[in-house]
Amino acid sequence: MAEARIVEPPRFCSRCGSPVVVVDASYCKECGAPLAATVWLNRAIGWRPWTALLLSILPGLGQWYKGQRLRGVIWFLVVLAFYGLQPVGLMLHIICAGNAALSGALKDDSPQRWSQLRRTATRSGARPT
Repeated sequence: MAEARIVEPPRFCSRCGSPVVVVDASYCKECGAPLAATVWLNRAIGWRPWTALLLSILPGLGQWYKGQRLRGVIWFLVVLAFYGLQPVGLMLHIICAGNAALSGALKDDSPQRWSQLRRTATRSGARPT
């Protein structure tokens, strides 16, 4: 059986416009400008992040959709309990929706690559973007 390859979209340097051919490159090989780290979604998930986000209009329903039944019930109860304190309840509802959409959807190495880029940029004296 043939293996399916994931083809990532091409990247280009924001300063000189040259194509970036190395997947994990932190700097442009033409002009030396630091490359912005991008967050890539994991394509091996069995659910859709936008659907989980939209279902989170009702707190916990996005987690329920992803198969995290207990987590969905807990989010529902916690958000419902804090809706009496209006700003806190609304903030928890937004966090619940973001958690439903992004938890497990981001590739594991993306946050690490971003922090590595920031460390490298601050050591070289450049401002991280």
